[in-house]
Amino acid sequence: MGAAITEIRNHNEYQQILENHPLVIALFTSEFCPGCVGADARFNNIAEKYADRVKSMLLKTENTPRIEGVDGTPTLVVYKDGIEVKNIKGIGNPTPSTDSKIPNEQEVLLAKVFSEYAAGIPTAPVSPAAPPPPPR
Repeated sequence: MGAAITEIRNHNEYQQILENHPLVIALFTSEFCPGCVGADARFNNIAEKYADRVKSMLLKTENTPRIEGVDGTPTLVVYKDGIEVKNIKGIGNPTPSTDSKIPNEQEVLLAKVFSEYAAGIPTAPVSPAAPPPPPR
């Protein structure tokens, strides 16, 4: 499925991704969004753990065509079989707690969403080895 991609050129490309992957999780951010600070790194760290089951997209709204349902940042959108099943506007406090034992709110929310939705998705098959040569 792959780790997070960061650029969509047009709506057709976006729709193709949604149609070609059973589970897509997209995080929309903006460089001018205080709530987005550090969200990209948190998203990518968690997305990597689910790369075999989830197509992840980290999209800057400045470089992405307008997507229905995304009218602020950060917005997390989950698509299952091409259909939006969850849309979260705001993804928790981006500021880490002063207590290192308390996890960051954004990280907790992202981990929960990935875990919840990826649970029913089978892992992508590993590239098969080359088939043996035919017998002579």
